[in-house]
Formats: sequence, C-alpha cells, structure tokens
Amino acid sequence: MRLPLRPIVSALRRRPLMPWLVAVQVAVAVAILANAVFLLQRQVMPLLADDGIARDRLLLVDQMVARRGSWTAAQIDAVTALIDGIPGVEAAAPALGLPMKQSMTFTLSLRGPGGESVVASGFAGEGLREALGLDLVQGRDFEPGEGFRVDLASGGVDIPAGTPVILTEALARLWFPDGDALGGRLEQTDGGRHLVVVGVVRRLLRYQLDELDDGRAQYSILLPAQIVSVPVLNYAVRVDPQRRDAVADALPAMLENEYGALMLAGVPVRVDSYEALRDAAFRSRRAAAWLFGTVIAVILAVTGIGIGGLSAYWVETRLRLIGIRRALDASRRDIIGHCLAENAVVVGMGLVPGLVAAYAINQWLMQAHAMARLPLAYLPLAALLLWLLGLYAASGPARRAARVPPAIATRSA
Repeated sequence: MRLPLRPIVSALRRRPLMPWLVAVQVAVAVAILANAVFLLQRQVMPLLADDGIARDRLLLVDQMVARRGSWTAAQIDAVTALIDGIPGVEAAAPALGLPMKQSMTFTLSLRGPGGESVVASGFAGEGLREALGLDLVQGRDFEPGEGFRVDLASGGVDIPAGTPVILTEALARLWFPDGDALGGRLEQTDGGRHLVVVGVVRRLLRYQLDELDDGRAQYSILLPAQIVSVPVLNYAVRVDPQRRDAVADALPAMLENEYGALMLAGVPVRVDSYEALRDAAFRSRRAAAWLFGTVIAVILAVTGIGIGGLSAYWVETRLRLIGIRRALDASRRDIIGHCLAENAVVVGMGLVPGLVAAYAINQWLMQAHAMARLPLAYLPLAALLLWLLGLYAASGPARRAARVPPAIATRSA
C-alpha cells in the first residue's frame, strides 16, 4: 500500500478550515497534557511511596509542652517508663523529629565521599528505629552509649564528630553507589565534622511534606540521641495493632493525670495514629491528583471527539470520491490507510507547536510558581499519546469509509 503525501496535502488544502481547527486543538491539548501528566505524577508518587513504617502499629505523641522552660532528663525518663508500662505498648522512644509531624524538626546538610551534598531530614532519639518499626536491611542498630546529648535548654543540636548514623536505602545508593555504605564517612557541610554510617533502613519518608515530589522523599537519616532537655516532648510509640485504639484513648488521660501540673495549661496532649496523620497530610495531594486526572481525561475526550468528528466529516463529504476509488479497485485497506494518513498529517501539524508551547508553559510555571523543570521525556510521551489517540479516533470513520460500495460513485453524481 503506497500513500503519497502530495494527494493527502492537496485534499486537506481544498478544505483547510477543519484541519487547521483540529491542528490547533491538538497543539493546545499536547501543551496542557504534557504539563498535567507531569504534575499528576508529582502528586501521585508520594501517595504510592512505601514509607517503611508499619502504619497500623504506630502512635505519635505530641504537644507535651513544658510549663516552665524545658523537660529535664529525669522527667523524660519517667514519661518514657510510664508509656512503656501501658498494656499493648511494644516500644516507646522520645524523639527529635517524627514522621508526618512538623514540630521539633531539624535537617542536616551532608556531603558524601563523591562530593554530592544533600539536605536530609534528621530523626534523633534512643530506640527510635525500633519504635518506628523500620526494617534494617544492612548493618546494625545503635548501641547503648553511642548517642550524643540533645540539650535544647543550653543550645541547639550539636552533633559531634564520629557520630554513627543510619541511612535510608535511597541515600545509601546516592552516596555509596557501589553498595559499600557501611563504615562510610559523611561530612557535615556546615561544621566539617564527619559521621559514620553503621546501618541502612529500607525506607523513611521526610517530614517536610512539601518536598516529597522532588525525587528526594526518602532523604532521611537516623541519629542516636539522648534527649535531656526539650521544651516540647514528642514520642514514637509502637503498639500491638489489636490494642492500638485502646492505647490511643488511654494515653492522653494518663499523661495529663501524671504530668499535667508540669505541662502548659490549655495545650492538651495530642495522640495520633500514624495512619490518620498520613491520610490528613496527603489529603490535598489526593485532591490535586483527582483534579489533574480529570483535566487529562477531559482533554483527551475533547480532542478525541474533535478528531473523530473531522474524520467523519471528511467521509461524509467525499462519499463519491471514495466510491470512485473503490470502483477503480482500491481495497478497503487502501481506504483505511488513506484516512489514517490524513489524520496523522493533521495531528502532526499540531504536535510540533504544541510541544514548543508545553515547554514554554513549564518555563513560565518555574518562574512564577517555582515548579520543577518538566523532564524532556514527557514531551515525546505526550506526543505519542496524542498520536495514538488520533489514530483511535479516526479508526471508526475510516472503517465506515472502507465499507462505502463502489456503486455509490454512480448514485452521487
């Protein structure tokens, strides 16, 4: 089957309005589609990410605000013992930095052996890996006595040289691509002190929830810290899933009864299940994903209807010509091929300016709204999707054209 381009272009030039309208529609569609698919991917990927935590086993305690200054080491130990003694509690750890929480957080700027610098979310506390239920895939957990002191009453977080750390697999792959993370050294870019990698956990999401769609959602590290003075006391509590709700209901009242006199009046202790916090934190992302998904579906539907309508219009206005070609021994395959080739030309007329517009829109979004750069791979993917949509939309009218009988050439004089 041979489909010369000149007759197709000549046929389109005789009735240029409809082809140009469809080409413009395709250009607009591909410009919006490439960016919408990119934005959809950025919203959906964190929703699908495995955060490495047994979600039905974790409670997070927050808003234990000291009435005067800070909690002391003795008070922190007493609260830990109280929580550990509750039936159904398997592990409890005071923490500086909790997943899905924005209070009492800190970050570290670290540089790997290859020179790659990363700002990672820090999670510090004795027994924190066990309380969070993180899966240790390499190395070991922290040992007693390895932790540094966190005394916020007298200063910030000062991490001494040689402190052991546990990385996520994502950071281990970044800094140690050969798989030799254990024993590796990381440099603190703001202090020149080094840390030593002693273990690797499978996953742990950052608590900067607005930074989960930049490819760095798993850039988190664990540090051993003995928390001796903090103004706000936070806990990670791992529980028996069968008794989680009972522990969550009993815990606030027990803490209020025992330590209410030491807590700031009017600020109740907050106990949340990790599942509930995650659901609330990602609610806006789910809404955005539905929005972008709807936009994509509407664009594809409208564009498909436009292309299908044009193809049907061509068939109706050229029944006699189709009949003549059939009378001159053109096969049904030839007729279908000609219709689809015409459609490919029209769609192609819209794809090139549409791809340029897609890139320009992304540049504007980067400057006006600090959106990430659109990967160039999305441009050919969007073009391919529109091209396949055009073929599908034109296939029905093309098959109807192939069924036109040769006798119609004589009846449509």
